[in-house]
Amino acid sequence: MALAGRVPTADDVVILFASAGYDIDALYRAAAAEAAPAGVVGCTSTGGFTQAAQVPTGCVAALLPADECSFGVCHVECAENDIAGSARRAAQGARDRAGDRHPHAVLLLLANGLTSDQREVARGAYEVTTAVIPFVGGVAADDLTWARTHTFGDGQVLTNGILAVWINSARPMGVSVDHGWRPAGKPMLVTRAEGTVVFELDGTPALEAYLSEQGDALDPTDLEFFRKVMGSPVGLPNARGRYDVRQLHAYLPQGGGINFSTGISEQSILQVMSSNGEALIEGARHAAQEAVLGLAGKARLVLVFSCGSRIPLLGDRAREEVVAISSELDGAPVCGFYTFGEFARTTGSSGVHNSSVAVLAL
Repeated sequence: MALAGRVPTADDVVILFASAGYDIDALYRAAAAEAAPAGVVGCTSTGGFTQAAQVPTGCVAALLPADECSFGVCHVECAENDIAGSARRAAQGARDRAGDRHPHAVLLLLANGLTSDQREVARGAYEVTTAVIPFVGGVAADDLTWARTHTFGDGQVLTNGILAVWINSARPMGVSVDHGWRPAGKPMLVTRAEGTVVFELDGTPALEAYLSEQGDALDPTDLEFFRKVMGSPVGLPNARGRYDVRQLHAYLPQGGGINFSTGISEQSILQVMSSNGEALIEGARHAAQEAVLGLAGKARLVLVFSCGSRIPLLGDRAREEVVAISSELDGAPVCGFYTFGEFARTTGSSGVHNSSVAVLAL
């Protein structure tokens, strides 16, 4: 359906987002056969969407034609002891394969949803893009079970992969991210942290400090604790005067710490965030609005990476997020999926987000 009758070429790329319950090896082989000789890239999702439909269980796909673009694809196994190095190899390999025929470039990143530190993926990518070239993408997901995710492309399916797609274009492209969260708690200084675990905030055990900002209404022994705290992520002030959002993740370490999917440095400032359906939808709209600002004309295709945590937060209003995004795109087709984390960097060197919406306008 994504090919829409077009005969693909070897220079085209089809991007595919698929629910995690499939036999992903078989799915990838079938998609690759259908799209041949074009390449197929993608990952598993917590559901997908287009401008026309919400697809909680199934597949969504889009054709990225090579009419005014060139693509380089590189898919690597992620070495747990060198995540940044693995991301650097993927990004550099994709860049080398794309060549330099066109003046504008963006790096599209897809990574294993269970990567121990998503910040390291962004750090490795940044070593290749530097501050000049933006990157955008999402972290592969499953059905909010955090059990197993897949990336696929470059002839292989991986459960611990990093997939890089370097896009060179004759026309400008747009990257943006927004979320709709606002600070609701007092600023707290990270006084002890190691990797993805924050142990102390303002010299107090981090879990105790975090719960105090909730009025102690959350019980950390509750089996549903990690779903309930989706409505209370933390935010880190960034260089744009906004906040990068971080969701609590996976487990509570001993000693009163709190864990995240990406590293947080000591001396960072954290604030508990708050939002509601209207604000989340407006954040998604603003992300789309910003992404198309830098284009030289109408968008031809828009790829969207929305956090899987937004599904339970929006509930029956999840479709409204996509409608809001589409309303800013002047009829351009949309293809997106719900992630376990988002990548989007236009300024600064971080580019890692949670509970946010990242947008790439082509």
